[in-house]
Amino acid sequence: MYKSRGFTLLELMLVIAIVAILIAFAVPSFQWMIQKVTISSNVNTFLSDMRYARSEGIRRGGGVVLCRSDAPEAATPACGSGFGLDGNGWVSGWIIFHDLNNSGTKSTGDPLLRVQAPIIAINSILGTLPDSSSSTTFSFTATGRLRSLNGVTTMPFGGDGMFAKTVQRVVCIGLSGRARIAGDGATSCG
Repeated sequence: MYKSRGFTLLELMLVIAIVAILIAFAVPSFQWMIQKVTISSNVNTFLSDMRYARSEGIRRGGGVVLCRSDAPEAATPACGSGFGLDGNGWVSGWIIFHDLNNSGTKSTGDPLLRVQAPIIAINSILGTLPDSSSSTTFSFTATGRLRSLNGVTTMPFGGDGMFAKTVQRVVCIGLSGRARIAGDGATSCG
C-alpha cells in the first residue's frame, strides 16, 4: 500500500484560496477595530490627564492648568491659542502645570506637572465652546471646578476625513471640571 508523504499541488492551492478569502473578509473588520481602539486609547489618555489636573488642583489649592500646546516637548513649552498651527486642535499635544501666579499662562517659575506629546494617530481633537470659539485651556480651582468656562466644552476626537462618525467620540467638559464621554461623533453635549 502506498503512503502519501505530503500535499498535492491542488490541495495546497485550495487551502491558499480559502485562507485568502477569509483574510479578504477579515481585513475591513480589523481596520474598524484598530480605529476604534486608537480613538479609545487617546480619549482615555485625555480623560486621565483631565482627572489628574483636577485632582492636582484640589491637592495644591487651585491654580492647576491643562492647556493645548503647539510644542509641548519644547524646552520651555507654552499654551497655544485657537485651533492650533494646522487647525487640528489638541492633537498637537498638551501640558499640565501649576500656575503659581494665576496668570493662565506658563511662566518661568511654574512647575510643569505632565506633558502629552503630539498625537499622530488621530487627525483632529477640537475643543469648542457653545459660541463656536476654541477652548484651549482648563484652569482648575481648589474645589476642582473650572475657573472660567462659558458653558460645556465639546471635544470631538477624530475627524471625518479619517474616521467614520460611529468610530469618533465626543467628550464633554462641564463647569464642574468633570469630563465624560457623550457618545459617538453624531452626539452633542447639549
